[in-house]
Amino acid sequence: MRPLTKPLEISKIENDVNLASAIDIMTSLNEPVGILDLSSKKTVWLHELIKYNYEMLQNKRLSHNNRINLSKFQTQLEWIYKNPSKKRKTNFIDDIRNAYVNNGILCPYCGVSPCRTLDHYYNKALLPQFAFLPENLIPCCGDCNKDKGAKKSFGAWRRIINPYYDDYQSLLQNEPLLIVIFKENPYPSVDMKFIVTANNNLPYIIKKHINFHLRTIKIEKLHQEMISNSFWRNAKQLRKYKELLDKGSITINTHRDLVDSFISINDNLTYDWEYIIRFSLYNFRTNNWIYQSNLIKLR
Repeated sequence: MRPLTKPLEISKIENDVNLASAIDIMTSLNEPVGILDLSSKKTVWLHELIKYNYEMLQNKRLSHNNRINLSKFQTQLEWIYKNPSKKRKTNFIDDIRNAYVNNGILCPYCGVSPCRTLDHYYNKALLPQFAFLPENLIPCCGDCNKDKGAKKSFGAWRRIINPYYDDYQSLLQNEPLLIVIFKENPYPSVDMKFIVTANNNLPYIIKKHINFHLRTIKIEKLHQEMISNSFWRNAKQLRKYKELLDKGSITINTHRDLVDSFISINDNLTYDWEYIIRFSLYNFRTNNWIYQSNLIKLR
């Protein structure tokens, strides 16, 4: 759930892609065996590739209907994807992957690890016609590629967030898309646990979509140390502000100014857990236990 940072060279790479020419060439060669039989479907195949971007822009997902069935060519199209070449004009596959790897871009699915591979948003076994379509190739880390696996992406919400087409940042003003709910002493010898979830002020389907992504990519587990460390540090700071207010050392207006400054988002970050945690601690009643807690770590 991290906005994708595109390397400068990506625009040129994508602009140089000529799918019509690539299809003409690959269906005229003898390798891999059986690919010549695909030549009769070139027109409808190219039409579906062109339609992909339009459909995703309109609906954020592909529909089940009107998909051409190229499953009999799965082996051939997977081979072409795994063997990019200038001869077939598919060398852009390696170029896209290398651009993200060489620039150290962080994975948009998890926001933790660098991109090392390309994920087929629509699995190449399910829809092999999109095996080398640039819009279907999502740069990501190996773990996220594995966790996403072959999960189908036709559902309105049972799908991974697509960094090319899903832009939710404008849906909420002055609020994060994610919130964190913290619980005190959930188990013996455990001081605190947390749940990361979609902001309840989002539209219902968007919340379901985001929460599916969080579970599938295991966001809580991947960011556990960061969230935990940030919680103790920020909860202690909010307690100090509250203590100053309760003692009469500061006015209500001063307290509000301190808190507003404290929870403001860092515009230099695109995945700001500090902002999410501070906002969650201050704005959600379920987290108010931090002010009465006797946990040593909060003193």
